[in-house]
Amino acid sequence: MYKKFVAVWLCLNLVCPTLFAAEPFEDKSVSVEKSSSGNELETADISVKEETKEESKEESKEKKEEAKQVEYTVVSGDYLMSIASRYLGDESRWPEIVELNKDKYPSLTSNPDLIYPGWVLTLPSGSTAPSSGTVASSGGSNSSTSKVSYQGTESASLAAYTGGKLPPSEFISLFGPVARDSLKATGVPASVTLAQAILETGWGDCSIGDAKNLFGIKGTGPAGTTVVHTQECYNGTFVTIQDGFRKYNTWQESIDDHASLVSGWIYKPAWDAYQSNHDADAFARGIHQAGYATDPEYANKLINLMQSYNLYEWDQI
Repeated sequence: MYKKFVAVWLCLNLVCPTLFAAEPFEDKSVSVEKSSSGNELETADISVKEETKEESKEESKEKKEEAKQVEYTVVSGDYLMSIASRYLGDESRWPEIVELNKDKYPSLTSNPDLIYPGWVLTLPSGSTAPSSGTVASSGGSNSSTSKVSYQGTESASLAAYTGGKLPPSEFISLFGPVARDSLKATGVPASVTLAQAILETGWGDCSIGDAKNLFGIKGTGPAGTTVVHTQECYNGTFVTIQDGFRKYNTWQESIDDHASLVSGWIYKPAWDAYQSNHDADAFARGIHQAGYATDPEYANKLINLMQSYNLYEWDQI
């Protein structure tokens, strides 16, 4: 009887081995199937399929996000805050623009307040800016938007000036007409422009080496950066530090950049107020309070110069 049982068992095992064989190890990576033609087909395990599917979703999402990004061509008078306000709906999102463009324009990291007409900026997804290649005009009603779109032509007398200290009458005669032309085009009071140029340069004695920087504006200019020692006031104490200042190709570039700066960004509220009240003294105090200079007496010094030399006459247009 035992021999018969063994014989039956062997026959069944040969005919259908899976009935008595131990459960094989389940390989989760790849299973092998046979097609109706007998060819072996590899099918990915479910977990692998799901992982690949998730990766595809992420790649698709990234591609969609990239597709949503648009490029914006900077025009005169633009600032990152104004661009973020107009096209992202929130001026506080300007750091996102810096992050997207810092590799292309490295100066954005240290000088986000300085961008140049012609730059092509990539804007985050969700932007309402025009498509790439379209130049949009600056402006709008937002409080941080500059309305300046002026680039003056340097006069022969200004081009001939090589720098250096001038008597007050000569300095004012040289720069007064230029400041007035800027006022006509930009709405920035000529009296303040002149007073700042006088105070920042000491009547032309120091325009930061060959930088032709009339207003002590820091950062990277059209011609680069000039690094010098400067005095700053922190917590009531003046200290000397080394800092970079904008460098310009011409005096006119310096004047144009100044007008663009103080008519927008953090200085826009002061500029807006001046368009209504034409109070140059208030404008001087406004840009000082906004952070133009650390000297606590900066606005008073400007107003003193404006009064002493009757710089207000250049505001008459």
